[in-house]
Amino acid sequence: MSLIPSKAKEKIQANLPVLAINPFAGGFDVAELVSRQGIDILFIDCERAGIAIETVGPMARAAQYHGVAAVVRSKSRQVEEWVSILDRGVDGIVIPRVETAEDARIILETVRYATGARAKNIIIIPQIESELGMKNLESILEVKGFDLFLIGPYDLSHSLGFEGDINVPEVQNALDYIAKTVLKHGEKFGLPVTLANVKAWQTKGAIFNFHSLEALIKPSLELFKKEMGC
Repeated sequence: MSLIPSKAKEKIQANLPVLAINPFAGGFDVAELVSRQGIDILFIDCERAGIAIETVGPMARAAQYHGVAAVVRSKSRQVEEWVSILDRGVDGIVIPRVETAEDARIILETVRYATGARAKNIIIIPQIESELGMKNLESILEVKGFDLFLIGPYDLSHSLGFEGDINVPEVQNALDYIAKTVLKHGEKFGLPVTLANVKAWQTKGAIFNFHSLEALIKPSLELFKKEMGC
């Protein structure tokens, strides 16, 4: 299988928008199906979709065959898990629940250790998704070497005591604070977006546009069912 180099990291560095799709499912076939649709990043989710480490490599190869970056979200904050993911030849890694500057430093050290000379090509993304991560954001951002920061609105809402409701003013204000603080430090950010709010978030500076396969399929399927009368 001949692999096509991804342009995702170059686009991020150039502050251009990238589209990342999370299929929330494992396997070569689903990865190949999604990756051939002209996306930038296949978001392989070991954390929320429960994708096994044995599946990461085949999914990454399916994405890379189409010139799509294979970026994996670790299921934990365990260094051993990160190394195992990076050993699969992926293009990037997302670390959940980054809450301190020390967390941030360990991520960078681990990527350098695990990938050697290839480290400069890895897309490294810490996820800010808790009240503690938000409180320590300024010190986290002083640790340089990341490609962008991924904001987790739903987990942040739970952490702030709003049970996953991301529309309350307190959560919206928290999201805006994180976004503005990241930009103030000269860094880039992204978050889950919908067709309804993607332009608004791009106006606020988001470049990593994260969406699920199910959310893409459902509206089209509902329209088709309506047309069929079923």
